[in-house]
Amino acid sequence: MVGEHTNIRNGGSNSTCYRLFSLLSRTRSIVQSLCKLNIRSKGRYRVKFKTTAAMLMSLTILMAACTTGNKEAAPSTEPSQTNETQEAATNDPYGKFSQPITLTIGKGISTKDTNLPNGDTVDNNEYFRFVEKKLNVKVKFAFQTETDEAYQQKLSVAIASRDIPDAFIVNEKQLKQLAEADLIADLTDVYQKLGDPRLKKTYDSFGDRVLKRATINGKLMGLPSTNMGGQHSLTWIRQDWLEKVGMEVPKTLDDLIAVAKAFIENDPDGNGQKDTVGLTSIPDLSAYEGKNNFSPIFGSLHAYKGQWMRDKSGNVSYSSILPEMKTALAKLHDLYAAGIIDKQFAIRKDINELGAAGKLGIVLEPWWSPYGSPIPDSVKNDPKAEWKAYSVPVDEDGKFNTFDKDPAGAYLVVRKGYEHPDAVMKVLNVQFNSSYDPESKDIYKGLNVGWWIWPFALLIGDEPAVYNTYLNLKSAWDAKDPSKLNSQEKIWYESFVKNDENPKKDLVAWAETLARLEGSKEVNPANYVIARNVFFGQTKTMDQKWAILQKLENETFLKIVMGEEPVDKFDSFVAEWKRLGGDQITKEVEEEVKKK
Repeated sequence: MVGEHTNIRNGGSNSTCYRLFSLLSRTRSIVQSLCKLNIRSKGRYRVKFKTTAAMLMSLTILMAACTTGNKEAAPSTEPSQTNETQEAATNDPYGKFSQPITLTIGKGISTKDTNLPNGDTVDNNEYFRFVEKKLNVKVKFAFQTETDEAYQQKLSVAIASRDIPDAFIVNEKQLKQLAEADLIADLTDVYQKLGDPRLKKTYDSFGDRVLKRATINGKLMGLPSTNMGGQHSLTWIRQDWLEKVGMEVPKTLDDLIAVAKAFIENDPDGNGQKDTVGLTSIPDLSAYEGKNNFSPIFGSLHAYKGQWMRDKSGNVSYSSILPEMKTALAKLHDLYAAGIIDKQFAIRKDINELGAAGKLGIVLEPWWSPYGSPIPDSVKNDPKAEWKAYSVPVDEDGKFNTFDKDPAGAYLVVRKGYEHPDAVMKVLNVQFNSSYDPESKDIYKGLNVGWWIWPFALLIGDEPAVYNTYLNLKSAWDAKDPSKLNSQEKIWYESFVKNDENPKKDLVAWAETLARLEGSKEVNPANYVIARNVFFGQTKTMDQKWAILQKLENETFLKIVMGEEPVDKFDSFVAEWKRLGGDQITKEVEEEVKKK
């Protein structure tokens, strides 16, 4: 295998390439069959399709490397620049090129429901025209697909033929494979020289946890998107119910349990029946940036589901198999048996029905919960419902604990051999700065045209962006002066005004107000402690066995909570998890962590 790998990198032997071409051909046939099956079955086979598409992507990247000696669609040398380009590529991140430049991109973007005005399209619109006016860079689609699945398939074909766009978006695994195949450019110098200062500050807000993910062998091979912090679940409580049952705001887990019990037994909805629910969750029990789940309860017991962390001894461990998880599952097991947890939570199809019916007074969701049911449904049917978010329950030291999310999502890469990587950097600068640039901040104002219409579907924000936005909005609201807000913040501010004039008459304005002035206040970094994940990637054995291990974990944990299995079943689960590949995966994760 070592010899074959070396041949591939150097152009490939005939036998090796023949085997790869054969395997690629068979895989494409599988993908095409799954596509047809997925359409006929209305999406039931989506997971299988994504798995096969991922395999196709890996093979095509190898094929691109294999065909280096046979087809040269792009220069293999480092990007060169003409004198005119060099003249324009000054230290100004927004310097306009003296000669027109064409930049081709690949993009997965639906042409439906764009809210673009008549005449504008996803590849010919005011955003693209503004980029051309500002930089003299004309952005064109090399290809465009309606779905992400189709994008992945189209990209795999482009890579196999070495006919890739000048710039495109990939995931972390693809980033590493493309870099290994020597198909993408080193962006280190371009970023250092031309990256917008505010953009650099945004990346720096994550420490080295974002740019380091895109750095391979000391070279910055992609420009990452960022996942903003503060998306963990909070505890939302109906204040009117709390007052009716005569309870204080809970702090500890025992306090929260007491409130849930009172909500069940003391008829907070006033209908004379014990038909209200205490605590409920999704069947997976825990999620980051997800709907109703038990993550705050797990955190109060120092248990975290599905994370790679360092244990008390400093070793890299999978959090779901640590002793703290057994303690947390035992607690949930007892709460379910006592009726504090909704007996129907595992099979309830729509928790929103509980909110709409006024049967739910505790919701464990992120700051943005008012934007989606069940909270707004409860207010719609009962305008007296008052909700407030809290960073509870806290642990024995008074700390509210949570875990984090992968800080980097997608990566913008540039084809090696493209003569204008500086143009890619500058287009990203223009897009990133659009909310602050007086010339672009009001483009499509009031039309609700999404930011993803810009050339690069790459969302980049500070780690504390949600809380910083809260501070801006709160300051403006207290002063009744929105003049210093950016264009998007002013839209939210207008919702505050509308809701203040007619409380709860416009539920959209009410949701904006509750989420932005109450929910986001709770994501003050001083309010919580983050148990950091040390690895977010995918190892070789994960590719083969992770789905099986996750299924085992979710099913076992749910059965323990519901009493279908004893709490001690956790111990045999850990042994089984290790045996089925967990130990090998842990070794691989340790090796990856050591590389950082």
